[in-house]
Amino acid sequence: MKLTTEQIQYVSNYVKSFDIKWYELQVEFTDHMVNSMEEIWEKDPELTFHQVKQYAEDRFGRNGFNAIEEDRTQILRKEFRKAQWNVISEYLKFPKIIVGIFLAFFIFKASFYFDEPVKFVRNLFGLLAILFIPAFYSFYTNRKIKGKRFLELNISHITFTGIFGFMYWIIYLLNSCKESVQRHPILILPFCCALILGILFLMTGIHLQKKTIKNVKKQYQLN
Repeated sequence: MKLTTEQIQYVSNYVKSFDIKWYELQVEFTDHMVNSMEEIWEKDPELTFHQVKQYAEDRFGRNGFNAIEEDRTQILRKEFRKAQWNVISEYLKFPKIIVGIFLAFFIFKASFYFDEPVKFVRNLFGLLAILFIPAFYSFYTNRKIKGKRFLELNISHITFTGIFGFMYWIIYLLNSCKESVQRHPILILPFCCALILGILFLMTGIHLQKKTIKNVKKQYQLN
């Protein structure tokens, strides 16, 4: 027993009624529902369409769609963070790490040429925050592809927000330790290292964001 095009569209609309706004999940849930309904109908052709739909839905359990959506969100977040750390770890290995150490030491030494080293480093964090603007703009312009929203793209945006929050916390800590840093200038070095780490997060985040957009377009033929 195969569902007609109209019946499949009905199932698709029914899935969307559960506030499943992500296109890839809409497609996946609809496919599961359709396959399950056809399997049930094959075993008992006397059932009506709506009876078959109800039996198929029961397999998901109460609030099954939303529960799966939440699980998928957590999985994608872990996968994105893991992918980002894998890329960053390559820059923390020899010989690439030498470049990072050199930049951190260069910023540390350059800060002494300013009357207020803390303000200098804080301004560099502010500049880094400004560099996040293209990343947020990229997400804004690609938050929908052909009018469709994707969970994978949304996860990349949330990750950028987390990095931005990390930098805000570092700046807050730097301001709180201002007097200690002025008495012991060496304390500014960890903040220089944190700045380099922030740059790495930004670079890898943009790379993974572009890669995700490309993969989504390819997978769902939205070029």
